[in-house]
Parts: sequence; structure tokens; C-alpha cells
Amino acid sequence: MPTPQREPLRRLTRTERAALQRVINSSSERVDQVRRATALLAVARTGVFIHAAQEAGLRSGTTVADLVARFNRHGLAALRIAAGRGRRR
Repeated sequence: MPTPQREPLRRLTRTERAALQRVINSSSERVDQVRRATALLAVARTGVFIHAAQEAGLRSGTTVADLVARFNRHGLAALRIAAGRGRRR
């Protein structure tokens, strides 16, 4: 039994759905962005975070829950890596 969702995915617009599909189908897109887009479309289709994580190749449903919360607040900008992440100079 999956854990209850803290924040469900808001309804995707046609533009957002098309943009996510474009990211998935692109051969030159970053792998992490493709995984995030795949997870978001899987959540929109099934509504279950753990299944979306498995489909996208992510580690856990919690990762997808955090992504969904970020997507609900920031839209498609949630696909990119957040500012301040990565290696320090």
C-alpha cells in the first residue's frame, strides 16, 4: 500500500503536457530532465508516486512527491536543477 500523498499533482495544461512529452522524446535532452518529465507524466496518468518513480528510474516515491510539489509551485522550471545545487567553485 503506497503512502498517502501530501500534495497531489495539479491538472496539467495541454501546453505543459506537450512540453513534457517533447522533453521525453528529445535525444539531446539531459537524462535527469527526461526522468523528471517521465515521472510527472506518469503521475498525471496513474496518480501513484511509487509507480511513477519506478517508471522514470528514480529511487523512491518521496523523490517524486518532492518533484510534484516543486512542479505545482514553479511549473516547468521544476525540471531544471535548482539554483545552488552542484559542485562549489
